[in-house]
Amino acid sequence: MTTVSAKARSDRQALGAGTALSLSAAITGVAGLVCWVVAAGTLPQETVGRAAGFVSGFVLVAGIAQLNVGLGLLRWLPGAGHRTGWLVGRGYLLVGLTAAVGGLGFVLLPVGRQNAPGALALLFVVACVCWALFQLQDSVLAALGRVWWVPLFNSAFGFARIAVLPVLGAALGALGVLVSWVVPTVVCTAIAGSLVAVLVRRKRAEPDLVTLPQRRTVVAFLAPTYLATIGTTVLYNVVPLVVTTRFGPAGGAVFFVVWNGLTATDYAINGFVNSMVLRGSGDPESRPAILRAVGKRLGLLVGSGAVAGIALAPLLLGLFGAGYAEEGGSALRIVLAGLVARTVVALGVAVRLMDGDGMSAARVQLSGAALVVGGVLVVPAGWHLPGPALGFVLAQVVVGALVLPSLVRRLREVRR
Repeated sequence: MTTVSAKARSDRQALGAGTALSLSAAITGVAGLVCWVVAAGTLPQETVGRAAGFVSGFVLVAGIAQLNVGLGLLRWLPGAGHRTGWLVGRGYLLVGLTAAVGGLGFVLLPVGRQNAPGALALLFVVACVCWALFQLQDSVLAALGRVWWVPLFNSAFGFARIAVLPVLGAALGALGVLVSWVVPTVVCTAIAGSLVAVLVRRKRAEPDLVTLPQRRTVVAFLAPTYLATIGTTVLYNVVPLVVTTRFGPAGGAVFFVVWNGLTATDYAINGFVNSMVLRGSGDPESRPAILRAVGKRLGLLVGSGAVAGIALAPLLLGLFGAGYAEEGGSALRIVLAGLVARTVVALGVAVRLMDGDGMSAARVQLSGAALVVGGVLVVPAGWHLPGPALGFVLAQVVVGALVLPSLVRRLREVRR
């Protein structure tokens, strides 16, 4: 009876954490889309495309700079005891410095000079650091047992962006779009950092034992899983840059909006699967039950959302303008149709991370990203925006078919 109760409680905790992280991702995604609606209504399509290139660039650098520190904190921070502050401080410092170096390197490249020319280079580096730390704080708060604070901060960030964008956009044009992203990020990160410091001080006073892994264990887990993170980061941010290069800023603006809808949904999916990693890493016996509970919830949410999005695609893109609806409707429908396969891939990666098999998770993520980027590069130009969308779907179907058997085997363990 105790075992059953413990498993049920673990399932509820996984779903609760997943709901919080997914809600946070959904809020951020919706707020981002609203901001791009405002930008599309006040700026020419080509200008929006250039701003989107800048944003894709610093989000790409910030994602690579994570070094998968957030996943490590989710896994080990709950057992850090009085060394919690040491672990959190090292994480923030490492991610911040890596983002700064990465941002400087990016603006020196041709693609960086194109998307962050002249004085924008400094703003680009600042954006890289701020966004990297802002993303890291989600994992820190969740690992410290404050997972429901995550949607609160992301809500504040989203509302602040929406509030300041019309003013800054009217005054500064495309630069206003960028500043409206960076300034709220700085403020929210500073506030969250202060609260994290308070939580860390409380943790330091607790009389508990430290259960941190050996350095070899950390490297063995984070190194391959970092490769998996790079796969996701490339998928999210390199694809829009490639599309903009191939089809121009105007076409790039339309595809960026479509791709933002995908990434917002994908962040929500990853919120659930990250909760699986958080709850299942230290409880091997509950992993099949957690997978079943999260898989059912995700299947319902993603399936119904995809159907609704496909039906409402012209209406949704029409919010950005007639040009967006006309050029992007087919691409959005195709991308949404691939979300089910994408969910299977995400669950397959989560199971491998729970099991500590980071290399296998990396292979899944990198193969999917490579297939998508490769498809975007070789798709005939005459296919226009539906071509890259179709490349995404085909890649997810192929990778999903490869991971599905292992998921089925794990789910059958629940019924024994």
